[in-house]
Amino acid sequence: MKRSHDVSMESTIGAATVLCCSCGVPMVPNQSMRCAQCLKAEVSIVDGISRQVVLPRCRNCSRYNKPPWTACEPESRELLGICLKRIRGLGKEVRLVDAAFIWTEEHSMRVRVKITVQKEVAHSSVLQQSLVVEFQVVNQQCEDCQKSFTPHSHNSIVQVRQKVPHRRTFCYLEQLILKSDAHAKVTSLTETREGLDFGFQTRSHAQRFADFVAAHVPTNQTQSRHLISHDANSNSYAFKYTIMCEIAPICVDDVVHIPKGHSSALSGCAPLMLCHKVSNAVRLVDPTTLRSYDIPTQEYFKRTVHSVCRREHLTDYTVLNIEPVEVDQAGTPARHHLPGKGKCMLADIEVARTSDLGKNDDRYIVRSHLGGFLRPGQHVMGYDLRTVNVSGIDGEALEEGKHDIFLVKKVYKRNKRDRMWELKRLDKDKNEGEEAIDDSADMEALRQDLEEDPELRKGVNMYRTNFQPETSVEGAKENNDEEDEDAEDEDAPEVPLAELLEGLALRDD
Repeated sequence: MKRSHDVSMESTIGAATVLCCSCGVPMVPNQSMRCAQCLKAEVSIVDGISRQVVLPRCRNCSRYNKPPWTACEPESRELLGICLKRIRGLGKEVRLVDAAFIWTEEHSMRVRVKITVQKEVAHSSVLQQSLVVEFQVVNQQCEDCQKSFTPHSHNSIVQVRQKVPHRRTFCYLEQLILKSDAHAKVTSLTETREGLDFGFQTRSHAQRFADFVAAHVPTNQTQSRHLISHDANSNSYAFKYTIMCEIAPICVDDVVHIPKGHSSALSGCAPLMLCHKVSNAVRLVDPTTLRSYDIPTQEYFKRTVHSVCRREHLTDYTVLNIEPVEVDQAGTPARHHLPGKGKCMLADIEVARTSDLGKNDDRYIVRSHLGGFLRPGQHVMGYDLRTVNVSGIDGEALEEGKHDIFLVKKVYKRNKRDRMWELKRLDKDKNEGEEAIDDSADMEALRQDLEEDPELRKGVNMYRTNFQPETSVEGAKENNDEEDEDAEDEDAPEVPLAELLEGLALRDD
């Protein structure tokens, strides 16, 4: 028979009854000869259960000590399981029947749980009672946070370097790391002028991260170790390991020079080509024939090629006329194709330098692969190789190629203030005495590349922002004054809302 606070359940109906020895109420006879109310008043099964319990939580990462340290949401099943395991007095005799959270204020540092227990107090007599257990949340640093706050606690370092004047590659690599959660084992992240330094506790974590970097960008790895301590009695050594990841200096939209010896290995390619894509291989495209060539990472570092022009050398041109080129005029069909560039089409494009309009009548006819992107009257960025210093390069090869102008990309008029999405950033430290690195221009260039290239967006998480356009009078006047400069093209690329994620809140405070 089961006894509770409110209800007494009888095992039989219509059985013989006796009087309770304490209060004289008729009842079904049992071994204790007491009714449910008397058992409740005289027997307590919750005396041995703790009512005040300490619950350790890490202040930095908000994880609870299970152990091990586990991340739990408020009032979740995982947190309830951790709380119940810390209650003393629950076992085989006192069985747990039910447990639920009781609401508490978020900053009270208290967690209250109502539990219901049962215990057999006599033969075939079970007593059920409820009580509230209060957990006091105590801040305590976990082992991982202790190591992260301790200077020089890392055992291995991955140094990522690239010898270029910009940081666009590091900005894109940072987004790849956030997308794949590759920074989960990083204990320290330091930003320097040369690149980024990632600290790890174990050598295996560092090697795994270095392999992740090499899987996305062409990288040459160099490993070294430094002796920290040595115990002659036990013959044990303690080393600090360093993995140097040198990223290839070739970036997208660079003009790359191919020496004579390397050109034969690439099926007789042109001496100057454009860099179309950089992943675990470098993809080059000849804008005059629409042929593309892939250089794997191993082959690149065996036969290094160099950039002749970068984005800072781009010149603005105005498109005057476009004449598509037939396939027969373009030469033999290309063996390699450009995936994701269905609009690439060979054309003879007549352009004029935008800064020369109204001053002279100089016009140039350039064969380019951007025939499907451009229309007369639009602007396009290109390289004028006649005004770029290419010292140290074989001049005969350049004269044979007869490359004067390379058209690279179409120019869109964008309004940055109307962008409805944003990117997350990693928390980076800097060495003492060094100035902060401003990479806002590189981040803006990355955002523009993400808007133009859908394939590039596959490896990046973009978050929707609660942006509201300005409707004030002053904002309207500024918009009218800058209408010509900020006018947005109708065909300007935009990121579809379906590709945006929620969960990022950007505030000035």
